[in-house]
Amino acid sequence: MPQLIVKTADRPTENVFLSRLRTTIGRSARSDVCIPDAFASRLHAEVRKEGDAFWLLDLGSANGTRYNGSAVSIPIPLMPGGEIQIGETVIIFEDERLKESKNSTLIADNTQALDPSMTIALSRQTNPTAEIINSQFSSRTELLALISKVGVALLSSSGLDETLNQVASLVFEAVPAERCVIMLRDETAEDGMKITVARTRGKEERIEEVRISRTVMEEVMQNGKSVLTADAQHDPRYASQTMLLLGIRSVLAVPLSVGENDVFGIIYADSPTESATFSSEHLDILTTLASVAAIRVENAKLLEERFEKERIKNELELATEIQQSFQPSAPPVMDGYEFQGISFSCYEIGGDYYDFIMQHDGKMLIALGDVSGKGTAAALLMSCLHAAIHGQVAAKTSLEQTVKSVNEYLAENTPSNRFVTLFICELDPPTGVLTYINAGHNPPLIGHVNGTVQLLASGGLPLGIIPMAEFEVGQTKLEPGESLVIYSDGVSEANNLAGDEFGMERLTQVVSKNLRSSASGMRDKVESALSTFTQTAPANDDITLVIVKRK
Repeated sequence: MPQLIVKTADRPTENVFLSRLRTTIGRSARSDVCIPDAFASRLHAEVRKEGDAFWLLDLGSANGTRYNGSAVSIPIPLMPGGEIQIGETVIIFEDERLKESKNSTLIADNTQALDPSMTIALSRQTNPTAEIINSQFSSRTELLALISKVGVALLSSSGLDETLNQVASLVFEAVPAERCVIMLRDETAEDGMKITVARTRGKEERIEEVRISRTVMEEVMQNGKSVLTADAQHDPRYASQTMLLLGIRSVLAVPLSVGENDVFGIIYADSPTESATFSSEHLDILTTLASVAAIRVENAKLLEERFEKERIKNELELATEIQQSFQPSAPPVMDGYEFQGISFSCYEIGGDYYDFIMQHDGKMLIALGDVSGKGTAAALLMSCLHAAIHGQVAAKTSLEQTVKSVNEYLAENTPSNRFVTLFICELDPPTGVLTYINAGHNPPLIGHVNGTVQLLASGGLPLGIIPMAEFEVGQTKLEPGESLVIYSDGVSEANNLAGDEFGMERLTQVVSKNLRSSASGMRDKVESALSTFTQTAPANDDITLVIVKRK
């Protein structure tokens, strides 16, 4: 897997695998690669995956980024062995995939690798089940010896369903049962038990209706005891309407467990005929079979759980990659202006959205949205917001009509308990005029050259609540030297270890004290103040910042 080898002074070398679409590098603890270098900006650079290639991008750092000795001013493709220098930190890009292709070995016709004298032939393994069927036994010792083959028989099983069906087949071969049922604990099932196998002898089809004595179930599952009755019709312990209706004569039931107090399932077998009654030897067989099978079943369960976790993890990684692709790959370049945007999700995927979109008339559309809630549901709604805004821009819709159309779409197509706060504006580059709508979002800040800070609150309700809502359009001007700071509530409402909020007052102070900073400098100052305040407190919401600086 492609990786970065990070070499910093007085610290051991660190290997960082590039498994994400975007990997940020900087002094901030929120960076994917955190480097304790005094010359590094808090959010210094980024490695971005494009297809099978990786590109290096400087994020407007104060001291710059160098690649193979040259300053990085535009995205640069990374090559194996390429050297990234940030301050005194050296980062080497490596890609083992290319090394593997170079080191591939071709086995020629004259190689000894296929010499029969040096090759071990593995024939298809015989089926232990067939051995059980063909074996003849008459003593208890032979029966118990037969059960020792169960472990070998189960080695060929892979998944949980296959393992359980193999166990059922072994039950039919080992005891004269006409019906076999295997049940496992399942908290989601109505009575806490799930029927995983229900078969009759000689048939692979599942029994549609299964009735088992509740007394037998309780004895096995609650008390962990095995049950044997040779005549269930007249046994006072288990005689019940269920037994009478089904005409059951003999019953065997043993627990599946890997510990004395950890019964996770039951193997149940019964027979309606008098000629095929169960004995204590059959109970010994089934108990031994269950003890061996329980370990294999438990392992199969754990394996399936691991596969399920890996599947979810892979899906989340893919969702993260797709979501990150919605964000601008790089800030736009425009004469007289600087743009910066950054977003950190508190979970694998988040519900914050920001964008820079150049419009047909030369104006720049800037947006930052925050979907209610967190995680997967918020991310899905965020993708809808992204698509809706881009669709309106492509249709050359006015700013006010864009917001109205997106609001109507969200109100008609999202749950009633979901909504989106949005700040969206159009920047006219020649004049610096900002036309904006604030739909229930935190008021962005404009740091003026005279040291004052203006709040942009004009707008209306959050999107997705009232289909035909009206929105107020505001207008202001960004003068040379002034900055627009847009943020999500993950910034203003970030908590420290004492439970206090960062708040608007602290954010306003950071902006007013750093009006001379570049867009990337303002971004780093806000992020630094936020990290100093929260310290090691976990993030309780997604954090997104957008900075627009007029030079």
